[in-house]
Amino acid sequence: MEKELESLRLLTLPEAAQMLHVSTRTLQRMIRKNDLPAFKVGGQWRVRESQLAQWIRFREGSSGTTENGGNSL
Repeated sequence: MEKELESLRLLTLPEAAQMLHVSTRTLQRMIRKNDLPAFKVGGQWRVRESQLAQWIRFREGSSGTTENGGNSL
């Protein structure tokens, strides 16, 4: 049950932006371009924490860089 609630945790834009180390404006742009899954609750954007973590893992896997930061090409 606790794990289910954890996967349902919703982040505000400032919280999600802080996790990604970007501005809220950048995050809004990413949402508008459908680059990041988000939805509105009461007129305010929310990002599901589990989806943000999944999005980060996907981006890390497709970035084309190695663990030490070098380019894998």
